[in-house]
Amino acid sequence: MKRRNLLAAALVGWSLLAAVADAAEGASDETSRPVRIAAPIDGHIHPSICLSPRGVLVVIYGHKNHRDLRITRSPDGGRTWSVPEPFVHTLGKTYYPGSLTTLKDGRLLHCWNRWSGPNVETEPRSVLHSTSSDDGATWSEPQPFPRDEKVRSVIRHPIVELAPNRWLASLDDRTLVFDPTTSQAEPLGDGRKHGLVPIVRTPRGTLVSGFGLRSTDEGKTWSTIEGFPDLKSQGWRHEMVCLADGRLLASEILGPGFGGERIRYRISDDDGLTWERSYEYYNPGRAINGRACPRTVQLDAATIGVVFYDIDKQQEGGPGLFFLRIPTARLAKD
Repeated sequence: MKRRNLLAAALVGWSLLAAVADAAEGASDETSRPVRIAAPIDGHIHPSICLSPRGVLVVIYGHKNHRDLRITRSPDGGRTWSVPEPFVHTLGKTYYPGSLTTLKDGRLLHCWNRWSGPNVETEPRSVLHSTSSDDGATWSEPQPFPRDEKVRSVIRHPIVELAPNRWLASLDDRTLVFDPTTSQAEPLGDGRKHGLVPIVRTPRGTLVSGFGLRSTDEGKTWSTIEGFPDLKSQGWRHEMVCLADGRLLASEILGPGFGGERIRYRISDDDGLTWERSYEYYNPGRAINGRACPRTVQLDAATIGVVFYDIDKQQEGGPGLFFLRIPTARLAKD
């Protein structure tokens, strides 16, 4: 009887170990292989991404260069995605891709760029914005950002919501704090132009600029960050995000050519002061075709997700827009 009980206990133990191993293997597969979410045709694909309060992921990207901006959504953390559909406010119009931000009141904010006319691709471009209160299913009527009609103004990064109706936006012509209720804007802090680079605010209130600068007084003064990754050379392409625990991630694309060969995060654990660690998440073993333009969002305390594109025609399935889930544990210090 005792031997039978021991054998039964052993079988149960092995079954539990096998279940844990299978779960771990499944999790490894899920977080190591990008999911193809779209097959863009050409041009400035430049995706943007955000997560709604109800847990719906929204991605907007360029399907056909300046002519077909599309939206796709995922209700399950990026495992499955809806069939991409044209974004309602650019249907039949030209555009240049912009950004997505989740506002503190739960609305999704989409900012994009229009050309000088609805059916042309001539400068100067300017910025429009629209919000959604239903996970990106419908969108409010577009409204403009302040502009000088003779100067190009482009957005590519999420805004920083400093307070209700105080949106910090780093445009290529100026860095401003915009009030959407009055359509008025003022310069940030000392008034300098950071250019088309990301700016994030940490839980400590520190502003970190993709120009390699850091401010602890709301932009009134800035200090240079030594060893900061080169975001400013191609600021429209790169990203920087701040996780809920205060860690900062900045994109770095390594290798020759315009697409490079590997994509990784440079990581700051100390409020943007140093950037010594890195984590590589995409290395196809060949040249990446296209600028990739990665954009990252935090899904929960344990997971982030990144959307990027690789239009290599020889890869399985051909050119694609991809989403990859990454456990935050992989970003931890050794």
